[in-house]
Amino acid sequence: MIDPERVFALVVGIESYQVGPGWSLPGPARDAHRFADWLTNTAGVPQEHVHVLLSRLDQGHAETRSQATSENVNRVLFEELPKCDGDLLWIYWAGHGYIDSRYQLLLPCADATIPYTRHLNLQAALRWWRSSNVPRGRFRRVVAVGDTCRVETRRAQKLRFGTIEPEAGDLIPERQQFVLYAARPGQAAQNQAERQAGQFTDTLLKRLAGRPVSETVEGLVGIARDVQGDFGVMRAKGEAWQEPEFVLNKGWDGSTLFGNHWVDETSDIVAEPAGAPVLDQDAWTEVGQLFQGRPLPPYSYDAYRWAFEVTGCAVPPGDALPATQPLDILRDLDNRQGRNDLPLTLPFVRLLAARSRKSNANWAAEADAWVDRTRERLGAAPVPAPPAPAAENLALHIRLTTDGNNRYWTRMWLYQNEFESVWESGQPLELDAVREELGLQLTARRSHAPTRVEFHIPYELLDVAFELWPIPWRPGKTKELGCCFEVVLRCPDERQGLAEAPWYRKWAWLKAHGDRHPQAVREVCDSDVSEELGSSLQASEPPVVVFAEVSEPVIMDTLDAVLDGGVPIAIWRRPADFQDGTAEPIRTTLAVDAGPFEVQTLPARLRMARIKRRPLALMWDDPGRIPERQTLTS
Repeated sequence: MIDPERVFALVVGIESYQVGPGWSLPGPARDAHRFADWLTNTAGVPQEHVHVLLSRLDQGHAETRSQATSENVNRVLFEELPKCDGDLLWIYWAGHGYIDSRYQLLLPCADATIPYTRHLNLQAALRWWRSSNVPRGRFRRVVAVGDTCRVETRRAQKLRFGTIEPEAGDLIPERQQFVLYAARPGQAAQNQAERQAGQFTDTLLKRLAGRPVSETVEGLVGIARDVQGDFGVMRAKGEAWQEPEFVLNKGWDGSTLFGNHWVDETSDIVAEPAGAPVLDQDAWTEVGQLFQGRPLPPYSYDAYRWAFEVTGCAVPPGDALPATQPLDILRDLDNRQGRNDLPLTLPFVRLLAARSRKSNANWAAEADAWVDRTRERLGAAPVPAPPAPAAENLALHIRLTTDGNNRYWTRMWLYQNEFESVWESGQPLELDAVREELGLQLTARRSHAPTRVEFHIPYELLDVAFELWPIPWRPGKTKELGCCFEVVLRCPDERQGLAEAPWYRKWAWLKAHGDRHPQAVREVCDSDVSEELGSSLQASEPPVVVFAEVSEPVIMDTLDAVLDGGVPIAIWRRPADFQDGTAEPIRTTLAVDAGPFEVQTLPARLRMARIKRRPLALMWDDPGRIPERQTLTS
């Protein structure tokens, strides 16, 4: 039996870091308090035995706890606690987390910075606690709980963790350790910001509720499996993505434990299935020829993500490909192996083939044949048919070409898989006449109306609020165009000459890397607007979206830089948003989080913002959706 009087704990919750506000994480400090409350109340551990280190987002909050700096963590964990006469040590940590190449969990402290990412190496700390550094007879058991992500450090290339490993003494075999992680390696742990709680801690505390410390420790395996089962149910409902994992070097009864299942001789638990087969030399030789000289294909990230989903594996966090070359991505997938006898590489190539059948039928056939040959030779499971791309909604395109006298030659097309010319003017029109004809075209198609209206316009019309045009809605009543349809502006004529190449290149990057890539969007403010801004935007494939958080006087200068840089998508405020003094950040208006979001949802988000009377404009220049370029005067 475990005596609560001989239990000690280090409880850490970090919400703010010196790295900067972008690392803010609401919830861990509250979770640490909740875990400490369970220890000192239900579990019966004396309050003075529980060391709580916090770093709150609300710095003005009255807090008597010490800050969770690296100095305080090391002092408590390696100086104060080893001197205590205890049997059991709890280590609880909530905050950010990374794993290195040896799968060691690195836990940044509150004083972590980008050039010097101070942290605790949990595995090194556990080795230290299992060694002769701690006097014999003390702390026979250590339980560590990490409500953190386990994202690879190579995905945080700016951070500098270095090597911080306390030197362990001689191994003390009778010491036993139990580590419970919120996620598997490579996974992110979900933080519910609106509830200021980690999903993992919330689930774990429900399983610990009402249990005294002795019952909890002896039943840790069952508790951990219950938590895993809870997350399995939540994942099936689409409410969670992470997969908690526990590791024991030895069970409390002396049985050997490894990973998530018993492996002793008396166990009737079936071991987890082995990973899928890896590619053989023939497969690598053939796939090398298949991708030789090819750039990253469109929909590569979609294929990468689907490969994990269809094999029942967790999708790596970060919403980004692991490399920029197809063969490097295949190597990453092959190293991860997959499950259910289906290598990740096979569904990846299968989806790329399916999405290439229209544009490159020969290559698609070769890719499909490679998948079939490789699957049969490796004895892998059948590859499911990849999902079809989402059906494209009907759009009405309107091209306005100036005659030099504030009138415009006008032509309209419908687009759904191909362009269909539906109307053209016999003479140049004023904008009021164009609006009237647009209303007639929409009314004539009321039973099969388009969902989007795209205006192909010259540069000087970018300041015209087409989305505010009144259109006939029902007898005697009009509505604003932007409240009824997705309205986007386009300037394809400004993207000719040398400016055409970066425009095509950026759109190709968007299709290949997916529309949730963390570098897809760049926010531009007044201080960024200069003669060099266009060159800066053009220097690399991302960004493909610009949020123009600029004041009214520099809007056109910003849009000029967007066109110079080849950026296909931009959002900016109309003058009315400045006049009433209620302008708010564009992300707030669009209900877009600070992290990645789906770029493809922007036209629909803009429509909802316009319904709420937020005057925003959207440029959406898709180079694959352009009717013939010749003008009506040619």
